[in-house]
Parts: sequence; structure tokens; C-alpha cells
Amino acid sequence: MRAAAISVALGAASALLVVPAAVAAPDGSDVVISEVYSAGGNGGSVFANDFVELYNPTDDVIDLADHTLTRYSASGNPQNDVVTLTGAIPAGGHYLVQTAAGNNDTGALPTPDFDAGDDLGFGARTAAAELKDDAGTTIDLLGWGAIDVAEGAAAASPNADQSVQRIPVEVDTDDNAADFIVDAPTPTNSADESATGGDAGGGDDVPASEPGEVTPIAEIQGTGDATPLNGQTVTTEGVVTGVYPDGGKNGFYLQTAGTGGDAQNVGDASHGVFVHLGHRGAEAYPEIGESVVVTGTAGEYYDVTQLSGAAVTPADAELDPVTPITIDVLPAGDDAREPYEGMLVQPTGDYTVTDNYALNTHGELGLTPGTEAFSTPTDVVLPGTAANDLQASNDARLVTLDDGRTPNYMHDATDVPLPYLAVDGAPHQSIRTGDHVDFQHPVVVDYGFDSWRFQPTTPITGDNSAAELPITWADSRAEALAEIDAVDGEFTVGSFNVLNYFTSLGVDEPGCDYYTDVDGNPVGANWCDVRGAYSEEAFADQQAKIVQAINMMDVDVLGLEEIENTYGLTGDVDARDDALAALVDALNADAGQQRWAYVESPADLGTDEDVIRVAFIYNPATVETVGESRIFDGDAYTGTARQPLAQEFQPVEGGDSFVAVTNHFKSKGSVSRGDSDQNDGQGNNPNVRNAQSQALLDHLDAQEDWVDAPVFVLGDLNAYAREDAIRTLEANGFTNINTEYAGHEPTYQFDGQLGSLDHAFGNEAAMELVQDAVVWNINADESIAYEYSRRNYNTVDFFEADNPFRSSDHDPIKVGFNLTVDAPTPPVEDEDETPAPAPTGSSLMSSVAAIFASIGAALERFFSFFR
Repeated sequence: MRAAAISVALGAASALLVVPAAVAAPDGSDVVISEVYSAGGNGGSVFANDFVELYNPTDDVIDLADHTLTRYSASGNPQNDVVTLTGAIPAGGHYLVQTAAGNNDTGALPTPDFDAGDDLGFGARTAAAELKDDAGTTIDLLGWGAIDVAEGAAAASPNADQSVQRIPVEVDTDDNAADFIVDAPTPTNSADESATGGDAGGGDDVPASEPGEVTPIAEIQGTGDATPLNGQTVTTEGVVTGVYPDGGKNGFYLQTAGTGGDAQNVGDASHGVFVHLGHRGAEAYPEIGESVVVTGTAGEYYDVTQLSGAAVTPADAELDPVTPITIDVLPAGDDAREPYEGMLVQPTGDYTVTDNYALNTHGELGLTPGTEAFSTPTDVVLPGTAANDLQASNDARLVTLDDGRTPNYMHDATDVPLPYLAVDGAPHQSIRTGDHVDFQHPVVVDYGFDSWRFQPTTPITGDNSAAELPITWADSRAEALAEIDAVDGEFTVGSFNVLNYFTSLGVDEPGCDYYTDVDGNPVGANWCDVRGAYSEEAFADQQAKIVQAINMMDVDVLGLEEIENTYGLTGDVDARDDALAALVDALNADAGQQRWAYVESPADLGTDEDVIRVAFIYNPATVETVGESRIFDGDAYTGTARQPLAQEFQPVEGGDSFVAVTNHFKSKGSVSRGDSDQNDGQGNNPNVRNAQSQALLDHLDAQEDWVDAPVFVLGDLNAYAREDAIRTLEANGFTNINTEYAGHEPTYQFDGQLGSLDHAFGNEAAMELVQDAVVWNINADESIAYEYSRRNYNTVDFFEADNPFRSSDHDPIKVGFNLTVDAPTPPVEDEDETPAPAPTGSSLMSSVAAIFASIGAALERFFSFFR
């Protein structure tokens, strides 16, 4: 147990809150608390222990014997955590007190001058430390976070990888908020030994700089992946290339004067470095293009070389300007990119958006060099070595375009308009995967969150103008919309995963939690049996987009995945089709006619059905069902996936029929039946999905009346085009229609790559009929910011009910094919134009029977609308 947690009763029993007077010496005549680290050993920490660092700003040695350090709790009460110091602090030197350790051994401090053990430990985000002399007089007091015990206002609350530190170290204004910043911790002892946490060594062996001597940035960077001057105080100079006074980066980029223009090569040292200033006012930041001198501590912060605790002054004379390095694209791989770290570049080659998933959270876009987004490896090559090699190639070429900010726009900065999607505070055009971008301004090469990045030279938000963005791009939505109208064929069949369409709402499920928008309104159900919308308002948003998409698809038969199975949800077998019927009603209301009917559930249902199911809807004006639908039940699906649904259809005029089977195989998420990831690119459950493909084939073989029928296998198979489950279908006579007719277009975006989880296959008889196909790119390419479940998560409302974009996370597929249709009976020609005699006897009865049969058929079709 950390000492910070001891004796809750003592804190509660303290009835009188005593706030020490602010008697520290602003004139620099006594010891000050220079730094406190309070997250030692916590998750995400960089040192295993807390520490308090003291600094002596005087020219004399100060004896610390009988001086004490006291901890205050978050409530502002002094605790029993008091230690008495020993020894002395040198003139102009530090004194390091090592305090309580946490549960994780995340890094060792320099040799402490005093080890307090577990007798002193601090609350990670909110606490105070008080230094008293041997007479019990308060010398200095530091409070941080949400605490009332402080000199002036409390300092900011640090994260687990930050300390609260005095900048500059010799300045004490008796206002913690003004004197202290949060930054990467830099504990220093009286022997002037320091550390930056973790394993930050490496690089060239470079001797320490003399105080005040200018060290070139290239020597600070070194030629390795970490600074060779780790932990040393250095002075350097250069020209400012990027400034980030707000948004969390809290620093600026500095580049050696006169550098740039020429490309860097492997083994070169970079001429750029990040200078971290922490939470200082905007007035402390230099301007882009300014020549400055910086003195700070060299170190690595999450693998980025930076100067921390920096003092910044104008250079004596203006330095030569920096020229952006003109690059086609950023070269691939760490070794080729390290020489560019922190340098200003101007990309001129082709870049394509391959990832916009984090755009609505962190304001960033994944870019790939060239004109195509990255393919999910197992969509284009075989699992195993080939897939892993392609993944490594993708990873080496990816570069992330950032926004120069760190907050999460869904949680920490909801009042700030999203960058790129908004311009001048209003919705801008969509930026989709596959869109080509051009850089209209230089950017700085950066590294963070395990990826190489392009940083704009100033923070970018949705309040910026289009001219201020680092990139330009063309709106590709109109082209995407037009794709669905150009599918050849007399009949069409399609597939669409509609992203948990539930008419049962979370608000009606006892104990159902929910996700909230920026105003606290419930939107999506959270870990409930209901998987869709929580509220009526959210459901209306969801349904509006799905209805738009399906009616615009204009197919004769549509297989659906992720429709609510009310039977699986409630156990009411008679309610199995309720959500499906509601969707058909909404579709017909939007179409203004009885455009759709649904295929009713069969008498024989599946075993232990999921709360989502597959289904069919169709156009009763063009096709009709033949017989009852069929659920392919069996062990391969029970408890792991949705059972396939098969239905035979034929033209209403009569003629040849065809069979469609819609499917939704086991996902790559949770492990089923012990079938975990084999590290071959297929994710979890590849054997389960392969078994489901084989079970599907076996069921089809068992349908004796469909042996010679054209069969279309549709749906979300949760397997990419070269994975085992897909190749099993292909090895048994089914052809991938997307590959043959639709250019192998992807249907799904995951982890910055695109591939096809949704498929349309035809057996040999079906392929003889197929004329055309298209993957309708309305969803996977779009930012999730447009989805109903993310409505009103930002100060700008991006939801658009009047179009189909981001109606789901999967793209639908449409296939065009021809069928032989019975020709209408030609009229009887009468050369003499003699009126036909009135029917009598049996001929009259036959005519009447034919009329009633026709009326009965018409009524049957009419009432099918309402089933």
C-alpha cells in the first residue's frame, strides 16, 4: 500500500483546515521546492517512486538538518506523512528526496540524497508538499490539482508521465500556478545526476556541453534513435518552425539556421528538435520564423527527442532562415525517417487517405503514399508470411497527418470544432478514405503514439479557414452516389449490414447503460441486450439513414445483416419479424408506395438464436417468393454466429427462379471455441468461420430441389477475400462476384486499412446470369463523425439525415443479373375481324374460373405487403 493511502481516519478527524502562510523567499534567499513527481509506480508512470526535488538558488551551501517535508491530502489536510531531512544542499544545486514506491517497477531515480521510503507519498493528481526549516517555519509550499493548500493558485494536475516542476528553477513568485508547469519529470540529485525515466539511452557517445556553450541541434539529436545527451542541460539556437501554445503539445519546433532544402539520408542527424514549455502563457512562446536561444534538459519523451524545462531568449542577431525540405513522400521505415525528426518538409507527391477513424476523436488522418489506400493484407494475399510481410510494408509507409493538438474531441474538447471536417466553425466537405490530398503548406515531421506524423506548423481546429489547413482535397461523395445507378441486369440482388437496427430501445431495457452526447443526452445503448439506439431520437436518426440507403439501392432482393431478432431478445417467437416489418413500413413510407415486402420467418427456427439475425426484403412488383424460407441450423452456428437464411425467388410474371442465402459469420472479435488469433493476418476465429463456410455448403447440397438452381451466397462473412473461409467457398464452385465484376472494391475499414468482409458469391449456374456488380462506397470510407451514434458529440453537428453516408459501418453490394421470364400470351389474331362468340357452357365456366384465379393471385400479392 502506498503511504498516500494510509490513515483515512486521521484525515477525516481533522476538523480544522490549516493553510500555511506563503512565506517562501521570492528574493531567492532560501531553498525552494523545484519539482514533485507523484505517480511513481502507477500505470503509465516513468519512475517507480515518487520524489521531491529541492533547489538552492543561493551562492552558499544550506544545511537541511532537521528540515521537514509534509504531505497534504487532496482535501487539504496535513497528514502524518512527515520526514526529517539530513545533509546539505550545495550552492546552485539540487537535493533529491526519494519517496514511496508504487506497484510497477517503471524506472529508477538517480541516487537520492535522502530516501524517505514509504514514510512519504503523494496523491497522483491532487496533493501538496510543504518544506519547513529546523524551527518549524514554512520555507516553501507547493499544491497541485484541485486543492486549496497552495501559494496563490495551485499548479496544474499532472498525468502519470509528468511531474510538477518550477520553470525557471530560480524564480519564486509565491504563486504555484505561475511558477510551475507539468512536464516530463527530470529528477536531479546533489551530484547533478539526472534521469528522464525508462530506458532512454543509446545514440552516440558525446561529451557534456560546457555551460552556456551552444550545442548544435544535430549533436542533441545524434544519429541514433535517442539523444546521446540524455539528461544533460544544453544550450542551442535556431529558427522556430512550428508553435503550439494551446491544445496540449505546449511547445515549439526549433531548427538549425540555414538548414533544409536538401533531402536527409539514412544515418544523418536531424537539425530539428521539439522544445517543451509546458503550461506557460502564450506570451512565453516565440513566433514562427523567430531566431531564439534555448537552454533546457535533453531527453526522450515517448521516443521523441526534446528539450524540457527550457529557458527561451531571443538570439543576439537574426539567423539565416530555414527552408522546407522538398520531398515527394516521406521515405519508409524508422531508419529513413529518423533523420527528418523535427524538421520542416514540403511533401509534393501523391498521398491518399487510408484512415479517418480517429478524425472525430484526435483530429488525425492516416495517409499512404501513392493513389490507393492500404489494403488489409488478407484481402489481397494469402494469410501467413505474405500477409505479415504486406502488413509490415504498410506500417513502414504509413504517416499520420495530425492537428497539432492532443485532446480528445469526444471527451476533452467537445467545445472545439473538429479539424478538417469543419471549417470556419461549420461543417465542411467529407474527407473519405481513398481521397487524394495535396499539401498546400509545409509540415513538421514528428513521432508520437507509435506512428510517424506530419504536424501542421500551428494547431488546427474546425475554426480554421480552408486556406489555413495543411492539405486540400476534392469532395468525392457525388462520384460515390452515382455508382449505384449504373448496374446492368434485368434483376438485382444485394447485401447490406445495417449496423444493429433495433426497434427495441435501450431506454426500455432495465439496467441498460448508454453513451451520451455533449449535452449528456443518451444516444447509443452500452453493453445491453439491445445493441442499437438508446432513445427514440437516436433511433429516428439511425432509421432515416438506413431507409435512405436501401431505397436508393433499388434492388429486387436485399439480404440484411444485424436486424434485431426480437425472438432472440425476448423469447417471443411470434415477434421474430417485428423489427423487420417496422423497417419495411418505414421504407414504404419513404418511397410513397408499397415498394418492399419482407420474407417471413419459417416454421423451423434456429437453435439458441442470437439477438441479431439475417433477413430478406424484396420488391413484390418484380419478384415473389417460392415456398417457405429456410434457416440453415447446426452446431457450426449455434452460440457463435447467426444461422444463414435461404429463400427461392422468381419473377412475378413467371419464369426461371433463383436462390439467395444471406449470412453473418462469426466476427474477428471475441474468441469462440478456443479459436484465437494465429498471427497469420486472419484475426480470431478463422477455423470457426471456415467451418461455417463448409456447413453452408453442406446445407445447400442437402436441398434436393435446388441442386440445379442459380444460387447467390450473400452477406457479412467477417472474412477477407483471401482468408480460409472464402477460399473454401471458391474451392467448392462459388465465384467472388466482387472480384469478377466490381473491381474487388473494399467494404470495410479497420485499423487504417480497407478490405472486403461483405461478399456476393454465385455458383456456376448463377454466374451464367450475372451481368454486373458494384460495391456502393457510402459507409466504410466515411468518418464515424457522421454516424447516428456520434451525433452531437462535438460543438458542430455533423449528422445529415438526408443522405445515405455512414448509414452503417459496412458498404452494401449490388449484383445485376438476367433471368428467363415467361413471355406474355400473345393476343389471338382474327383476320375477318368477326366478333368472338360469347362463351357458353364449359367455356364460360373456364373463363369465370380464370377471372377469379387472377383476382385471387392479385389479392395474394396485395396482402403480402402487410405480412
